[in-house]
Amino acid sequence: MEIRHGVTALLAVGVLSSGAVPAQASAATAIAEPAVTSAEYPDDGAWHPGAGVPGSFTFGADGDDSVVGFYWGNTDPAGTFVAADHPGGSATVSYTPQASGPDDLYVASVDSAGNRSPQHVHHFYVQSTEPLVGGPSETGVGIPAEFRFSPGMADVVSYTYRIDDGPETTVAASAGGTVPANIVTAARGFHRLNVWSTTSAGLTSGTAAKGYRASDAPLVESTDYPDFVGSGGPGVTGTFTLTPRTPGVVEYVYYFYEDWDNPTVVPAGPDGRASFTFTPGASGFYPMQVYSRTADGTQSALGRDYSIAVN
Repeated sequence: MEIRHGVTALLAVGVLSSGAVPAQASAATAIAEPAVTSAEYPDDGAWHPGAGVPGSFTFGADGDDSVVGFYWGNTDPAGTFVAADHPGGSATVSYTPQASGPDDLYVASVDSAGNRSPQHVHHFYVQSTEPLVGGPSETGVGIPAEFRFSPGMADVVSYTYRIDDGPETTVAASAGGTVPANIVTAARGFHRLNVWSTTSAGLTSGTAAKGYRASDAPLVESTDYPDFVGSGGPGVTGTFTLTPRTPGVVEYVYYFYEDWDNPTVVPAGPDGRASFTFTPGASGFYPMQVYSRTADGTQSALGRDYSIAVN
């Protein structure tokens, strides 16, 4: 999941401002462990609002008048300071969990000398709000592939996605919340599609991630001889359809593994697709590899392996 942290102090006025952080003291001083409460995300073992939904957390000094503030955060040890509203008082902060599942806030009280109390761990559970992402496990390179986004929370009006660490793109959600997105991947290899949604109130969901591979190897399909499936028979002709996985394809070249010196070239139509027929002379396997070529003679970096299995 991608983490986009958002933390904001809501109430931090009193003896020290939120910017006046006490110096760290080395001496051990008995300071009461803070009390932590939250209406949105209580420590009760139940699931609560969801990733991207902010919650208010109140820290209390538990009756210790020496407490002037609190260190808090979602890392151990807590590193963000917020002042109490008065000595022995409390402070309230806003924290937005960015991922579903269990989460923790670490909170320690601090006195004016910088001595910290034992750290309190506020453990809570965050419901999933990440969108559902459907789509292929492999796409082409430089040509659109359709993915589908469905809401994981109410009132979704848009989705934002990015490939790996690339730029963000936002698309409007349909009336039912689900939307197709035609996404172009520019480079071969493994990629991660990160997607989050936004509601009409501006709430951002958690981030869903879908891994997929981009390849420029053409697709090969045949209903007569499906890949590596025993079919047909000697003398039974099969038709094979070739689909481009990169722009500008004008022809294909295929090789049978036992006859690499005699490739067959097949011209592509205006849409970049092509087909050819093959009639096996005997039962057995006929492995082949298929490449595409563009008008300038550039061949796809990857070939598609396909095995004809003749009954």
